Amino acid sequence: MLNVAGMLYLGARIVSAAGNLLAVAIFSRMAGPAEYGQYVLIFAWSLIVYGFGAQWMRFAYFGVYHQRRFGEYVASLARLLGYGLIIVALVLGGLGAAGFFSPGFLGAVFALVCGISIYEASFEVARTRLDARSAALSMLLRTSLTLTFGSASLWLGGGASGLAIAIAIAHLIAATPSLATFSGVRLRHGSRAASLHLVSYGWPLFLSFGVTAVGQSIDRLLLAQYLGAATLGPYGVVADMLRQSFAVLGEAIMLSLVTAAKQHANDGNHAAASAALQKAFNACLATAIFGAAFFVVFGDFLLQAVLKPEFIAPIRGLVPVFAVAFAFMTMRNFYFAQVIYFTKTSYLELVVSLLFLAVSAALSVLLVPSYGSHGAAVALMVSCIVACLAFILLGRRWYKMPIDLTAFTVMVALAALFVFSAHATAELFRGGFAALIADGAMFALLGGFAVVRFGLLHDHPPPARHMKPIG
Repeated sequence: MLNVAGMLYLGARIVSAAGNLLAVAIFSRMAGPAEYGQYVLIFAWSLIVYGFGAQWMRFAYFGVYHQRRFGEYVASLARLLGYGLIIVALVLGGLGAAGFFSPGFLGAVFALVCGISIYEASFEVARTRLDARSAALSMLLRTSLTLTFGSASLWLGGGASGLAIAIAIAHLIAATPSLATFSGVRLRHGSRAASLHLVSYGWPLFLSFGVTAVGQSIDRLLLAQYLGAATLGPYGVVADMLRQSFAVLGEAIMLSLVTAAKQHANDGNHAAASAALQKAFNACLATAIFGAAFFVVFGDFLLQAVLKPEFIAPIRGLVPVFAVAFAFMTMRNFYFAQVIYFTKTSYLELVVSLLFLAVSAALSVLLVPSYGSHGAAVALMVSCIVACLAFILLGRRWYKMPIDLTAFTVMVALAALFVFSAHATAELFRGGFAALIADGAMFALLGGFAVVRFGLLHDHPPPARHMKPIG
């Protein structure tokens, strides 16, 4: 039987990824490297503020919610989110009064934080209700409105700040279908006990997501500091394109299979949870390995088709580095990091995040001043590899997330075969569309074999219920 929820999420994420790619092409052409670099800087600071201010609440809710107390936990989440945004407004206001940032910059950051926070929190509730249709509709709305509002803002001369505010509004409107899934819940349904449960589980995430956001953005902040927004623009645009491409499948896997596994675990059906997690591992592995191979072979061609030459020249040669970085980030974020929701070790996210920040910061400070964009990319890649390996090694001490060594061996071999065959066709055809067609056919053949061999598009009947822990 087809995994309907997974297909809905996947379809919505594919459309979203295509829309994001189109948005990058349009926005970068309308704004230029320096203006787009300023927008990348605004977005980087927004993610840092969101990481510390609100992101932890979303995942704390996923970690502790229970369907029998749905309204109580949703209302408590809404209350905490409101308090969090008030605190963010006060902090940003204080930074503006002290003269650290311009009011326009801080206003754009706050708008993005509000939009992202409300969208992501409502989306989280919709997916835990297993309402894939409403959640997918929110994703599609966000994509279309981002394109429309962002283009209109740049056309009207809104610049980087105007683009950020336009995207914030797109997030707020796109949250509507997800909000409708719990429209009957009122703030009075919340409780002190539920709020304390969210906080007690989520306080390590409060630090860890903020630290992770800093770690993922420090390369960009240092690039802007040392080399300016004009250098940051091309780096940010290419990195975001690849990151979003990997996230297409990664998020679909997390939203469908990991959510189902969490529901099985909540119900005490650990065998079914283990089966869903093993399917999630295989799907994430295919995304990471075949995604990296795809960009190693086709990355330069895709960039030339989408971006203007002034965005491509400064980052030439970086696509394979980004591909490896985001392959490891996919395995970390969408599979191994999910271990915190199946055991009482949310602090593990904080430990790994601190390690990620330490490696990223040290390498960025060491490499960016001398090597610019190339140094920043290497720092990102190494920190992603270290963080993924740390989650694999540390997480298994508390909860053994299933690992399919057969799938790992087969998929690595298939991806390596594809890359080597692409080198062979490049020598045979000496470039041109004939080589692209041959490479595309080989990728479809080998990737399709992996999908069929490991049943990645289908659900399997859950095993009989028993209480034995996974692993």
